[in-house]
Amino acid sequence: MLHGRAGKGRFRAYALGESLLFKTWTRVDGGLSEFTIRGNYSERMTYRVSDLSPSKTKQTGTEVIIGEVVNHPSLLREDTVQEFAQHFAPYLHKYPNVSLFYDGIRIDPTRSIDLQKEYSLPEIELEGGHKTKAHLTVIEWKTQVERSLYLCNAEGFPLERTVPRIQAPHFQFTAYIKSDFLQELDDENALAMVDMHTNLQKFLNPVKDALRNHFRERAAEVSRKLVDGWKKDEVYPYKGAPRDFVEEAERQVFDVLALNVSEYLPGFYEYENKSKKFAFSLLRQSLAENPKALRRILDEVLGLGKEKQEELAELLERTSLSAIINAAKIVADRLDFLAGLETLVFDYKKVLLERKQLHRIVEEQTWIFGEEFHLTLSDRSLTSVLEKHLAKLGRNLNKQHPVQRADGSTGIVDLMLSQTVPQPREDENVHLIVELKRPSQRINSEAAQQVISYANAVASDERFKSTNTAWVFWAVSNEIDEDVQLMAEQFNRPEGLILDNPRKQIRIWVKSWGQIIESCRARLKFFQQKLEYSSDNESALKLLRKIHSKYLPDDMQTQDESSTNV
Repeated sequence: MLHGRAGKGRFRAYALGESLLFKTWTRVDGGLSEFTIRGNYSERMTYRVSDLSPSKTKQTGTEVIIGEVVNHPSLLREDTVQEFAQHFAPYLHKYPNVSLFYDGIRIDPTRSIDLQKEYSLPEIELEGGHKTKAHLTVIEWKTQVERSLYLCNAEGFPLERTVPRIQAPHFQFTAYIKSDFLQELDDENALAMVDMHTNLQKFLNPVKDALRNHFRERAAEVSRKLVDGWKKDEVYPYKGAPRDFVEEAERQVFDVLALNVSEYLPGFYEYENKSKKFAFSLLRQSLAENPKALRRILDEVLGLGKEKQEELAELLERTSLSAIINAAKIVADRLDFLAGLETLVFDYKKVLLERKQLHRIVEEQTWIFGEEFHLTLSDRSLTSVLEKHLAKLGRNLNKQHPVQRADGSTGIVDLMLSQTVPQPREDENVHLIVELKRPSQRINSEAAQQVISYANAVASDERFKSTNTAWVFWAVSNEIDEDVQLMAEQFNRPEGLILDNPRKQIRIWVKSWGQIIESCRARLKFFQQKLEYSSDNESALKLLRKIHSKYLPDDMQTQDESSTNV
């Protein structure tokens, strides 16, 4: 099933190194022969094939040797073997006689799998009345993984990876959706446009519903096991079956509260049974007898003073405990991210790569550019930017006429973020295009002109003339050249604005990372003071390693955390 058919493998191999050698042993006229194919990146459209010659080996097969290897830190991370296990899990399950090794280690997903469930989904109806079948595999892992939804062909081989975008707290999982429809999209080179392909979105909606149902059932199952464990340890405050429907409802409410206490109270799982029994008794008392007992619970279990008890009680009348914790965590994580970003762009600017590292980190933290924007496109050509915009307006793109700059090139933009302006002009849109430069590269005249050419290409396209859309372009790096700074400091203009054309509805800014980071900190300062939270290098780097480890420079991944407090 893995046999090549699209001609892509010979080119993808160049992602690892400059030179390729394919050695093949095959049967010819009853005997074994061998031949080689050689390729080099500098002449990647040319391959040299040797003549067949007799072979002394006894087996058929192909060996690929890649030389002049490019440095790939992602292949040397500790979780690389786990990533291979995630990627090939359905394939290795389907073909148990196949063995896959990486760096001498056999890839065996079964060692890390906690649970695997299969679902055959009902027929999915697409546009035009077309129907397709799909099969969903959900694998829950014993170790922490990056949640992914793999789009696979009917045989279970991954063709594309995307984000599941479902809520499943505390579960480490990977999902695989298998369908002939996905193979058809891949053949059309349309599978990568997950967020913009209408039929693919229609296909994925029931898939996500099935995932949500799976984790709802799993959460209930985990809860039942937890309650059963409490009963076995004789810390559960209720005995026997419920006396009536009132006590049954009371137990259901208690279970929810007890699960939240066990989840959010630090070290609860390590409490002795006597302490757990005491806490649960107090919790039950507050439900069954007198709400004032809640103060006693907060005092005995959570250790809050009287004033803080009253403040928390008032808050809980307006919101939930989990919401309070989530809000505080968002602010703390953002403060840590800003500290980590500052370290990244200033202390590691000489080794930080623009597209492979900085771009991938920033595209998941678009709040730094403004809360009003949400990410719609990442690392796409100007034509894709236009296609996304026209789709928002309910119009189609004629792909025979791509968006071009003055020199005829199409160009690549890093991030496109979008805002729909509130009433009274609901059809008015603002698009923010962010051009990220490597931190070690200053924004000079050439870089500024590049952004201006992008903006002019979009604004001059005739397909925009009848739309009520404003385009804002940012060029971002550590430093700005003096000649560009002169353009950014003009009378009666905000600092950083180098071009403002109301007729074409385009504005172009140059901004330094220092300005962006300080602006974000100013927005968060009030909440930081009220939280009494101070971010340090250790917590900042720990957060970056946790959520963006695959995109960090080697030195930053392997650095001993104890050495960060300098």
